[in-house]
Amino acid sequence: MRAVRGLGSSLAAALALLAAALPGAVTPAAASEPCRTQVGPQELPAGVELRPLVELLGLPQAWDLATGAGVTVAVVDSGVDATHPDLDGRVARGSEFVGVREEREFVRDTPARQRDCEGHGTAVAGLVAARGADGEGVIGVAPGATVYPVRIADGVENATPRTFAAAIADAVAAGAGVINLSLAIPSDYEPIREAVERALAEDVVVVAAAGNEGDARMYPAAYDGVLAVGAVDAEGQPLDSSNPGDWVDLAAIGADQVVVSPGGEGYRAEGGTSMAAAQVSAVAALVRSRFPELPATEVAQRLIRSATPLGGGRNDRTGAGLVDPFGALTGLGGREGEGGDDAAAAPAGRVPVVPLPRDEPLLGPTRATGLAVSGVLLLAVLVGLLAAPGLRRAARRGWRAGTAPRRPAPEPPAPPGPPAARLAWLGGDGEGGEGGTTDHKAPHQNRSRTP
Repeated sequence: MRAVRGLGSSLAAALALLAAALPGAVTPAAASEPCRTQVGPQELPAGVELRPLVELLGLPQAWDLATGAGVTVAVVDSGVDATHPDLDGRVARGSEFVGVREEREFVRDTPARQRDCEGHGTAVAGLVAARGADGEGVIGVAPGATVYPVRIADGVENATPRTFAAAIADAVAAGAGVINLSLAIPSDYEPIREAVERALAEDVVVVAAAGNEGDARMYPAAYDGVLAVGAVDAEGQPLDSSNPGDWVDLAAIGADQVVVSPGGEGYRAEGGTSMAAAQVSAVAALVRSRFPELPATEVAQRLIRSATPLGGGRNDRTGAGLVDPFGALTGLGGREGEGGDDAAAAPAGRVPVVPLPRDEPLLGPTRATGLAVSGVLLLAVLVGLLAAPGLRRAARRGWRAGTAPRRPAPEPPAPPGPPAARLAWLGGDGEGGEGGTTDHKAPHQNRSRTP
């Protein structure tokens, strides 16, 4: 992620900005009017899955560790309709900024009910923290988090830079741990930049959409310290509309998502980098819920380090890759070369993981060559030993085909006939001992003696 600039400002500075921008109380004439046109639910095609992100992002494993409980995500947008059953209990009272044709440009109001004419903010809020009423419906990435809506009553496209700056300051003052800015502005305005810098200095994670123009540098996503989010489809392919740039940090699913609709019921299909940014904001809420003492800068770094690389590595459309909730919560899945091997240098809360041993070959090139040569020589010796008898036989027959005639085996000398002569022959006395004669009766004379 790009370097985060710490300004050392305090919450009092953000509140001072807000107070200066909002002098006096709102008058009834300045309060927002009811919606002239109200976006409502759509009839979705048969078989459309309401919770595709649950499996695509591996959320069941992440929810075993954190659900976002205790974290407030501010949604600066078109408002949030909190009456939808899937958002029941997940939306705080929030605030509303209404434009006025005066020097002060706008006033702040707290509406009696949350209102969203366009449906954009409600869609973002549902992707962040919808809880899926009665086990059905849409469920957000951080269903335990609380959404704090900051409504731009006149429409995001009509708001002045000072209005945006005041809305960001309001979110900081409300105690938001994460601010979602699913909006894109083609110019760098000083009031917005300073408001973002104050939010970062107050330990807030700021997430912004990269925009859907196709090839443009957009703000506040391009500001230092802001998590800029691109969009991909369910297969991980970047959307053509998602703005590229070296300022894009990571990506999330931006193809058409089933989202909560305003009007108190039903669903719609929404897509783009706005929906992708909502998912990243929710993952930041999961991390802040699991590690409440982790600074915002390190929360952002965890999300980037744990992202799943797309397209062979970091690139201008998807940054570090697809956001990975489980990886961000556990510290698993960090890419090689980031962070170093020393566990003590890892960000607070990161689970130290012993690196797996490298698959080294059993033999180096030199030893492998030597072993091969030795094997060839040994094989040659064995072949020679086995072939030697055949060579000798071939030599005896003059190297002609056929079977060599066998030489008759010499007959052993016949031993002498009678036993006495046989014993003398064994004793080396020749045929008949000395003189050539042997007394054959002598041995029998001792068999019977007369006393």
